[in-house]
Amino acid sequence: MTPLPGLPLSLPPLPPLGTAGDALRAARTCGCPPASGPVTPHHLAAVLGHACGPGPFEARPGTSPGLAHAHVPRPLLAAGDDAPVPRGRYAYDPVAHALVPGAGALPESGAGLVLHLPGDDTGERAARAALVAAACGLCTRQSGAGPGTLLLHGGPAAPPPAAAGAGLDAVLADLPTGPPAHLRTGAAVTREKLVRVLAAAGVRAPYRVTVRDVAGLEAGLYGPVTDGPEPVRPGDTASLAYVLTRSGPAAVAALADAPVTVHLLGELPLRAAEALRLRVAAHETGLTAWCDDRPTPAAAALLRVEPGEGAVACHVTLGHAAPEPRLRVPVLVPGALS
Repeated sequence: MTPLPGLPLSLPPLPPLGTAGDALRAARTCGCPPASGPVTPHHLAAVLGHACGPGPFEARPGTSPGLAHAHVPRPLLAAGDDAPVPRGRYAYDPVAHALVPGAGALPESGAGLVLHLPGDDTGERAARAALVAAACGLCTRQSGAGPGTLLLHGGPAAPPPAAAGAGLDAVLADLPTGPPAHLRTGAAVTREKLVRVLAAAGVRAPYRVTVRDVAGLEAGLYGPVTDGPEPVRPGDTASLAYVLTRSGPAAVAALADAPVTVHLLGELPLRAAEALRLRVAAHETGLTAWCDDRPTPAAAALLRVEPGEGAVACHVTLGHAAPEPRLRVPVLVPGALS
């Protein structure tokens, strides 16, 4: 791919992604040393288009209608000598699905591709890029340049494409954008399902779990849930919701009504990938999961966090929920495969 000097570099059409389950399995194997497979233009098109594209046109109560990701700063890409595009620095134009050349620093020696997502203080955008990368046969590593900066490199073989509307991209688009209204009726969340979701997401300690209504577990506060867990503090946990979050009444209600909530400990940008995988894994089992990334300073003490475990990074609620009221119209970037 060699563009004319100064002109945008058009990317290949977006390839379809594999299922969310395949993407989660691929993501769990990406902690190994980089594989020898090259990063191709189609890989790059998939990561940028699916993870950093304009998103659907949405209309939701309390918000102005428009493209879901229209307000997000453009991703930046630094390409080294081994990259599938000419060496240089680019900005991704999500509407034209093209790389716009620009000036700037190049990646450090040996790094073929560095993706920088400006303004990604919580790590949410980087988490999406990492999961989409896993779904198309790439792996990512956090760069030392700061939050929102990923090194892209070859990974396991890409999972097979899913049927239209059944891929990871459809699941990511279906995740709730705000606190869900968890239902107190419906199929029970079981201990087995909770353990399965945690394993599928690859959630690592340290974390805490507050249980309100899970079949096979008494209500209470738990450490990492494994076989035969014992509550750290038994009893009702719904009352904790009022002092766990700074996100407002809707978030308090979601935390109070959720049958189970997973509280990830540490720094949020470093746990954001696990939080997203947890939400996707829950979706795959028919649950609704939402991430509250505004815990209170008091949350650590209330959740019995030990010295050295860090602060509370976020709360992820799991349960059944009413459908989110919103109008959504998919927007295809140029050349997208339908």
